[in-house]
Amino acid sequence: MKINVKSYWIIITFLSISGTIWTNHLLNVKELLYNFYSEKLLQEQVENLLNTQQKWTWLSYTFIPLFLLTSSSLVALCLSIGQFIYNVENTYKFKQFFRIALVGEFVLVLVGFFKLGYFYFKKIDYTLEDVQQYYPLSIINFLNLKNLEPWLLYPLQTINLFEVAYFFVLVYGLWKLLKNEYIKSFEMVMTSYGGGLLIWLGLVMFLTLNMS
Repeated sequence: MKINVKSYWIIITFLSISGTIWTNHLLNVKELLYNFYSEKLLQEQVENLLNTQQKWTWLSYTFIPLFLLTSSSLVALCLSIGQFIYNVENTYKFKQFFRIALVGEFVLVLVGFFKLGYFYFKKIDYTLEDVQQYYPLSIINFLNLKNLEPWLLYPLQTINLFEVAYFFVLVYGLWKLLKNEYIKSFEMVMTSYGGGLLIWLGLVMFLTLNMS
């Protein structure tokens, strides 16, 4: 039975929220936040900050489905633009590209679980900065973060095997949809999604530079 787009979105949202809840609980993120802010603020200020954050924790969970919806829509938009760039014979609906993007999200959801497993089972002595900066199977893990500029962190995190796997899921999904040559689908994803990713990375780097 073919799973519809709504079901994919619900499943991915459930996995993402579950992973976030487990991470906050098993890695004791509240204590990490306390240790981080206690070096910069007075104890009363830290407690007020954490209480406020705890009060609005539920709101952060509501952003997860919205984020997944937005990110998948942007990827689907890139893929749909690609069909016009390459002058695809048949015109496909946005919903079909959105489905491909959602399937790819299953790969990215795994990142959170790999990260949780790494800190829970292997690196048991960690700080808030460690959790924030670590990205599984990424090139950034082989570099000295102290020598890196803040605006380079996100782009280097993006160079990882999960991103490569996500890319090829998009290629496979497009190939199955268009029923064209595999190399043609590869080129389309490279041009459309790859171009969109470069624009996004440039924007993040620009904002980071201006805020630092």
